Formats: sequence, C-alpha cells, structure tokens
Amino acid sequence: MIVETVPNQKLMSLYAAIAKQSEQMLCAAQTGDWDALCDAEKQCSRLIEDLKRIKPNCIQLSADEKQEHINYLKKILADDAAIRDLTEPRLANLEQFLRAANNQHRLKNSYGSR
Repeated sequence: MIVETVPNQKLMSLYAAIAKQSEQMLCAAQTGDWDALCDAEKQCSRLIEDLKRIKPNCIQLSADEKQEHINYLKKILADDAAIRDLTEPRLANLEQFLRAANNQHRLKNSYGSR
C-alpha cells in the first residue's frame, strides 16, 4: 500500500486558517455577535476535520515548522480561553433565565391562570 504524504505547507496553512477562525470567533464574542460566533465555530470545526484527515499523512515537521505549529496552538488556546471567559457568564445567565421561565410555566400549569 502506498501512502501519499501531504506537504507540510498544507498542514501549516490549515493551522493558520484555524487560528484566523479562532480570532474571528473571539471578535464575535467580544461584540456579542452570537450568530457570527456560531458561523465561525462551524467553519473552524470544518477546518479541524480537514486537519484530522491530512495530519497522519504529513512528513515530520522541521524545527521552524514545529515552532510555528506551537505558536498557532498557543494563539488558538488563548483565543479559546478568552471566548470562554466571555461566553460562560452569558450561558449562566441564559440558564438562569430559562430555569425561571420553566418554573413560571410549571406554576401556571399547576395553579392555572387567573
């Protein structure tokens, strides 16, 4: 069986694209544009799937490529942490709101509306 190796340039361009998407996700979270955040997250997921497909067929990274790879990973992780800092409080507020609405609905069903 012949396995075709993928040039590392393609691998590194995917990491660059994922880093760019994570930056767009962060910008969307910072501005409260939740639709744009979801769209960027979907695009990022597609890029990650592409990366998973080609990564096993790549050749060993050079020292410069390894450093570039590390830099991309650090940026992606930093963006992810910042996005979580912005979204987790909003998700907690939304959960609290939904819980209150559910309680109100149950009370209405239990006692009827008057």
